[in-house]
Amino acid sequence: MSNHWSEYWRQGHTTSFGDALSGNYEGVLQSVWLSAFNNLPTDFIAVDVGTGNGSVPLLLRETLINSAKVGTVFGVDLAEVQLADINKSEKSTIEIELLSNTASEKLPFADDSVDLYASQFGFEYSNIEQSITEASRVLKANGQFSIVFHHSNSMILNRNKNILRLIEQPQANELIEYLSEIAIAMGSMVTANDIARIKQDPKCETIRAKINQSIKYLVGYDELSAQDSQLMMFVAQFFKEGIFWPLAKKQQFIEFIKLQMDTLKLRLTELVNASFDENKLAKFIAIFEQNSLVLNELKVLKNEKNEILGWYLDASKVVNAID
Repeated sequence: MSNHWSEYWRQGHTTSFGDALSGNYEGVLQSVWLSAFNNLPTDFIAVDVGTGNGSVPLLLRETLINSAKVGTVFGVDLAEVQLADINKSEKSTIEIELLSNTASEKLPFADDSVDLYASQFGFEYSNIEQSITEASRVLKANGQFSIVFHHSNSMILNRNKNILRLIEQPQANELIEYLSEIAIAMGSMVTANDIARIKQDPKCETIRAKINQSIKYLVGYDELSAQDSQLMMFVAQFFKEGIFWPLAKKQQFIEFIKLQMDTLKLRLTELVNASFDENKLAKFIAIFEQNSLVLNELKVLKNEKNEILGWYLDASKVVNAID
């Protein structure tokens, strides 16, 4: 899973939603963490699982920026990640350290050493049973287990399901193949005279008509998803910026488009499979007791439009009674 996510985070995204959010998590996805962060003791250790480029660690530091608390938050991720905001305030007493290539099923922390185990749209991608056992191991007595995770009927899931359905349409693959065909058919393109030439070329015009037909189908099928997938942007780039590229560069760009669509399919398929419905949630909560966790709070998070964003769950590690 980590390779295509590594590429995604290298593109500089702050959240796992791509272009759906322009900055860090906001609204309820930000405010839901305030209690957990403010309840941290001084000299705390917090762990954020599936951290990506460090959204939750950055929120934690921002929340406690004016407090006297000292602590360290480790962001761990199976992918290669780097902090989205590298500007560390000199006044901040909160250290952030990101650990790439680190599985939530095997954390590099001592037993009973962590005050807060957090995750926002990351924990659910792991082996749930192994990860919760590991969470219990590293948490201190009374340590907090707080996660935000994907709801199977959230607006996030629904939007991404639509994108996945669109790029799985045969016309999406056909569109990319037609780009390959027309790149070869056009031959060397150097001047405006070459544009006039290909407009008179029956083969080029036939392929161009097929490209337009595929675009028309995909936009008609779901215009928003066609834009969200970035496929339309790539096609426009091919004909605007790339029209005079050498054939080898055109073919290289087309291979890049194929790779982007393939990795997008992988990411969105994983996202859909990672989401929780009520039945999956019930099975998850059922294993809490055997992992020394007690449930404190469970709720559905919604935005100002009353759209579902995800689940929020908070639990604590039980203090074992002394015989």
